[in-house]
Parts: sequence; C-alpha cells; structure tokens
Amino acid sequence: MKAIRTYKLKITSENPQYSEVASNYLGAFNWLSQIVFNRGKPSTAPVLSNEFYQTVRDKFKLPSQVTCSLFRQVVGTYRTMKSNRQWSLAVYKKKCVPICWKRDFNRSKTKGLTLWGKSISYKSKPLPLLNWSDSKLKLINGIWYLILTVEIDIPETKTSGSIIGVDSGQKNLLTAIDSRTGKTLYIDGGCLNHRRLRLRQTRARVASVGTRSAYRLLKRLSGREKSVTQELCHLASKRVVAFAQSVGARSVAMEDLTGIRNAKCHHKQRARNHRWPFKTTQFFTQYKALEKGIGFELVDPKYTSQGCPVCGHTEKANRNGLVFRCKVCGFTDNADRVGARNIALRSLLQRQAVEERGVCQSPYSSGEEHWFSQLQAPASLAQG
Repeated sequence: MKAIRTYKLKITSENPQYSEVASNYLGAFNWLSQIVFNRGKPSTAPVLSNEFYQTVRDKFKLPSQVTCSLFRQVVGTYRTMKSNRQWSLAVYKKKCVPICWKRDFNRSKTKGLTLWGKSISYKSKPLPLLNWSDSKLKLINGIWYLILTVEIDIPETKTSGSIIGVDSGQKNLLTAIDSRTGKTLYIDGGCLNHRRLRLRQTRARVASVGTRSAYRLLKRLSGREKSVTQELCHLASKRVVAFAQSVGARSVAMEDLTGIRNAKCHHKQRARNHRWPFKTTQFFTQYKALEKGIGFELVDPKYTSQGCPVCGHTEKANRNGLVFRCKVCGFTDNADRVGARNIALRSLLQRQAVEERGVCQSPYSSGEEHWFSQLQAPASLAQG
C-alpha cells in the first residue's frame, strides 16, 4: 500500500527568481480565475491550456511546467466549488508555486538538489532518496520552503498481537494500556497546557500595550501556540506507537470524539474542549502506527469512563476526577486507565460482533481470551 508524506525543506540559498515566479503565478492565477468565473463553468485543464497557454506564457513569463500546473489548479479549485455548491470568485493571495519533479526540480550526484536548473542549499531532517513527486515552493514568514512530497510504502497491518486502548484527556493527554499484560503508559498533558497558557497570557499582555512595536511582536508570536501543540502531540503519538511496538500490539484503539465540542457545558469547559487537540493526536497516532504495520480504529466513547471493568456497573458517580471507584464492587483505579481498558474491551467486542456475523477471523489473538474473560463488558458498553 502506498501513502504520501511531506517534508519541509528550508531553502538557505538566495534566488530572486523565486519571488518573481511566485508573483507572476499569483497574477496569472487571479487573471485566469476571473475568466473561468465569468464563464460560469470550470471547463477542463486541456481546454484552458489550448486556449490560454501561449497568452499566459507571454503575459506572465512563467516556466512551461508551472504554466501547465496553473491550469490544473484553477480547474480543480472551481470543480471543488461546483461540487460543494459554493460558486464564487477564487482569489489567490499566498505565494505558493506548484513545481514538477524532474522538470522544475531534480536531484543529481554532482549538483545536488536543483530548482529550475540552479543548485539550491537547504536545511531539513534526513530525507528518503526514492519516490519523490510533484511538490510546492512556498513563502512562509519571509522564508522560502520546498514542501517536498514523497510516496512511501505502508506494510500490511498485523493479524496477531494485543490491542492498545488509548484514552484521550486534558490532564493526561494520552493514557495507553496493553490488553494482554495490563502494562500502562501515561503521557501528562500538563506541559502542553502550561506552555499554551503562557503563550495566551503573553499575547494578552502585549496586545494591551497597543503600540506599533507591540503589534509587530504579536505578528511574530502568531502561530506559536499551534507549533507548540503540534510538537507535543507529535512526541505523544510517537511514544504511544513505540509503546505498541514494544508489547507486540497489532492495533491501537481510540475514542471517536466527533461532536464533543457541540455538547452543552459551562463556558470555561467549552473553551477547554475547543482547545483540546484530540483530533491532532489521533491523526498523528494513526499514520505513525500504520507506518509500523499496526492497525488503527476508533470506537464509541459512551460510558468508557463510567463503566467498571470488573463488575460492569455503570454510573456517573463511579468517577471523581482522576479517581475511579465502583459504587458496587469497590474496584479502584486511575480513571483514565479504566477508560483505556474499556476502549480496548470495546474494540474486542466489535471484533467479536464481526466474528458472529460470519467473518472468518478470530476476534482474539493468542493470550487475549483470558484477559477478555476477566473484563466482562458492562451492558452499556456492549450496546454502545
């Protein structure tokens, strides 16, 4: 199976041609966009190319392959609008130029990486040497980057091994448990919450000054919270996948929290929910797990933090903060760990339901039958 990954290369060599081509591409896109909008239909890239190719080359002085990419991008933009029934004039504002592999940019042993025939120097983490494809040249905060696209091979997912149940939270960012051994991984969310709070407080203090230099500082601080969030979510997801590899897991199960931000709650809790990066951690965990041959699935989150994994009693009062104490049997444990156990159990129940419908795959791997028999599911968990 194939998958696409992107690498961000910071270009350190100076070349005025980048700004010139990007400005011309910006003008050509908006000029052609106006024509397509006035016609009221997206047409096709070959039709537009036959009609306007030479005009665009003469008027905007674009390289040939960049010109071909222009027609594909304009057509793709308006086709998307038409399918979404949101027909309006597309205006291109950012300096971003699509470039073709082995036409606009290439790599050789003698010249290294070249763009439009000229060698460039860059900073990046180690790059794969094979399967490069069409990419983008993008200006970000005054610095040119090559957003490199690479096609990689994804191994087949494992068919044997345990299931890792992962509970997402705001105090503990992720809590993972191995369904076979009960081994648990806790990833504290305190660092993420603290750093994001400090950044918000800093922006508020700077904004209250109101001077021009303060607004320049605010501009430099823009995007910092997003960068911190992505960095820590990357580290957390990497730890979960490494944990899954260390115990020989075949899949990772997480909660499907779609719509949780729409729930009615206090405005402070609503603000915390909107800042909670659960989708980011799920996305990072999913693609990192699949790269290692580990499956990924989402399960229904209902009552996973309220159901007792020992006796099956489900009650809201079972959980008090991070402490879980069953009102019937007295079972006590960390609430996030209980949630992770119930998520793993629900994944097993889903696979058992598939087995009962006649699919020829065992719902358990070796050693899981004993663990499953010890964790009888609450009725609310079994029903979802």
